[in-house]
Amino acid sequence: MSQPPQAGPPRVQIQTQSGCNARCVFCPNEAVLKSDLSQGRMPPEQFQRMIDELALVAPRRVSLYLQNEPLLDKRLPEFTAYIAERIPKTSTLVTSNGTYLSEEVGAKLIDAGLKRLKVSIQSLRREVNMEIMGKVCDSDKIVANVLAMKKVMKEKRAKHFDLRVSTVVTTMNEDEIGEMRKFWKSHGVRLVTSALENRGGNIEGALDMNPGEMAVRKDCIRPSREMCVLYNGDAVLCCVDWHRVEVAGNVFESGVRDVWNGQRLGEIRRALKAGDTQAMPEICVNCTESACPSNHRRGLKDLFKRALAGV
Repeated sequence: MSQPPQAGPPRVQIQTQSGCNARCVFCPNEAVLKSDLSQGRMPPEQFQRMIDELALVAPRRVSLYLQNEPLLDKRLPEFTAYIAERIPKTSTLVTSNGTYLSEEVGAKLIDAGLKRLKVSIQSLRREVNMEIMGKVCDSDKIVANVLAMKKVMKEKRAKHFDLRVSTVVTTMNEDEIGEMRKFWKSHGVRLVTSALENRGGNIEGALDMNPGEMAVRKDCIRPSREMCVLYNGDAVLCCVDWHRVEVAGNVFESGVRDVWNGQRLGEIRRALKAGDTQAMPEICVNCTESACPSNHRRGLKDLFKRALAGV
């Protein structure tokens, strides 16, 4: 009797090319680039083989970015089109700092079948955004790029294309979150705010940047929900494992499903579910996020739930 096929990851993040032109204060990017960790580009034939295997398990989402600036890779429309062809029902997502988001690039991504684009902007104030994200991230230009993308969407009649702006709430921008919401709403763009994290202990200044307290992440489901694949096929523990301290396996060598269902990831998932810090990797033990309840998505949801419960 034949065995049923192995389950695959519900979501996948893929780094088609390493590196980023920004230098965000809440991101370990610069430290990684200065380290001896290898950098490079994913071979297209390996990318296609991985997508062919993912087509057999039909993940709900494939994100073409991981610890990088995805629009630096000019092959992105081609890769997006391959996913759309092989896994047409999956949601495809790109998160970018917007510096390379031209009308031409935007049109190519829409034509390729991309379903969601999220642009990271931390402040409408030019100097503040550059202070947070690095000197290449002039918010005036990035805002113009986002609004030009809206124009492209209209020209393409891409009514179902999901364009969003993403902001991490810190002490450097918390005073303008309301202003940013109003600005983007007036242009028909959704603003998504997120909690500041210390990225598994990789951001030393996270506590100083956080408007409130930092709390240890609890009930983390990242290793159960999403596979994160680097350009060379290595599957790291999760999206904050920048220094590659927990590599579960290599999908080019073993295949997506064998790595996803492997022993090491299973051990870590059980430890996280049980809250067993002795069995967790150090990166999980050290992982904290903002506990400030009113500034980000999870906090707002928690407040709403508490209000309904009369707490």
